Amino acid sequence: MSSTKKEGLKDLRAVEEIDSTALPPQPESSHARLAAFAGSRRSVRLVFAVATALSIAWFAYYFSDGMTNAYGDGVAHVNIARKVVDHPDDSLRQRYIQIGSPWLPLQTVLMLPFVANDWMWRTGVAGSIPSMLAFIVGAVALYLLARTLYGPEAGPLAHALPFVSAGIFLLNPSALYMQATPMSELIFMGALVTAAYFLQRWVDDQSYGRLAVAGVSMTVATLARYEAWPVAAASGLIVLLAANGGIPSKLKAAIVYSAIVSAGPVYWLWHNWEIYGDAFEFLRGPYSARGIFFQNRIKFGWTKIFVGNASADLLLMLTMVAVCVGPLLVLATMMGVGRTFWKRRRSLVRHAPAFLLLVPFFFHVMSIYTGEAQMFPLSAFGLLNVRYGLPHLLPVALFAPAAALFLRRFDWRRAVGAVGLLVLLQYGHLLSEGPSQLAVYQDGFRNGLNTKDARERAKFSKMLLGDPPRPIILMHSGALGPVVMQGGLRFSDLIHEGTIAWHGLGEGIPPGVQTIILQQGDPLDERIRREPMLSRDFAEEFVEGPSVGRIKLFRRAGQ
Repeated sequence: MSSTKKEGLKDLRAVEEIDSTALPPQPESSHARLAAFAGSRRSVRLVFAVATALSIAWFAYYFSDGMTNAYGDGVAHVNIARKVVDHPDDSLRQRYIQIGSPWLPLQTVLMLPFVANDWMWRTGVAGSIPSMLAFIVGAVALYLLARTLYGPEAGPLAHALPFVSAGIFLLNPSALYMQATPMSELIFMGALVTAAYFLQRWVDDQSYGRLAVAGVSMTVATLARYEAWPVAAASGLIVLLAANGGIPSKLKAAIVYSAIVSAGPVYWLWHNWEIYGDAFEFLRGPYSARGIFFQNRIKFGWTKIFVGNASADLLLMLTMVAVCVGPLLVLATMMGVGRTFWKRRRSLVRHAPAFLLLVPFFFHVMSIYTGEAQMFPLSAFGLLNVRYGLPHLLPVALFAPAAALFLRRFDWRRAVGAVGLLVLLQYGHLLSEGPSQLAVYQDGFRNGLNTKDARERAKFSKMLLGDPPRPIILMHSGALGPVVMQGGLRFSDLIHEGTIAWHGLGEGIPPGVQTIILQQGDPLDERIRREPMLSRDFAEEFVEGPSVGRIKLFRRAGQ
């Protein structure tokens, strides 16, 4: 290069330096500020703070109105955990087997630190706290997953859409109600989206440490609800396809991951075999969904119209989701899934963890098709298991914001505003008749609190509070579980179906029993009628006390 050219370049650099120092700093665009904030830790802290505030506020509202314990299943969940810590037998095994079947154990374990407190147990707060924590964790994990999904998308929408995803989840009225209850839906949702996020982290930056974290988080999800089992199987295929390197490296990663993830289902099979002698007790036992349907097959006979009817089952499941999140958001989700799939078709494996959130929907469709699950979402004709539509809020929250990408020719604020307005209108409609009219609450209220049996249990419990029965009390704590919680009783003062003494009743009623509480037709009533020794002891030694409807109390003669 000639000396003249070198001098010219020096002069040009000098001018640039002078210009750059002389010019005042240029103001950041709103797009740049949004991009910086969306990618910072402050955004995660914001989502966490908003989730925490909403969780506490809505729990306080529902708890003050006595709405958090509407579901009979919720009461049963809390009672199961209470039996573990409040048991008449000191044996660790006897406490452990109270976990029982068919419900998976994660929720029970999470309640143990809280359910030992008498007030938290009797009010159900011990079960609400894990749901609330899962709601907060799920919101943060969903935001982070959305940030990875929309990150490659050019333009400011990429930074705004994760906040829209978090908003769809956090403001959903059905989720805000269910997170205040002792039900397992939010625990499953929080575990599932966290597992999907950690798997996405491994796909983006692969190491065996991240793979192990992804595997453990998926294992936790498999111990929350059975819907996670097909997700876990699909995630193993993703690891096989997404792993870097050749076939040996892919196989090694898939084997390591699958070995970790399979621990949850394998443990549960062992648990059922060890306690019941049948590894599939949770699937075909008397308290399984199949067993309960068989016991109530006359009542649920109408559900047979959905068995083997794929198109009707798909429509039914879409309606279930629409009842929980709103039909317009379901439509936006379909558009968002289609667009995301098409735009990511060349790198689909890289974004596959996000699509795992769709798997439970098809699992539920298959469950209806085979008759393993019964549900109905229309309030005018009856509500049954409406909450099954709630876990699909996760894919709705993740993919519905992608509908804004169809509006990219407009200013990004208008595109986001249009989706935000859609969300507010949809959720406003869900709440238009008041929180107590939400389908997820009405389902629990109509099939739980407002049934004839529930009203009898409540009246009987109030009677027990005024005249406490003398322990030891013999009763079946299944259907009468709410009486224990509401009537001031303690499981440690009971001989119930989870105790050693219960299984020795064939030799007669133990002499320490001072009170018998039974409901006509319950297992204890039938057993007393069926077994001669029990019938004789019952007739000779116990006299009838107060009763409410089909629930009766008997005292040992001479009390």
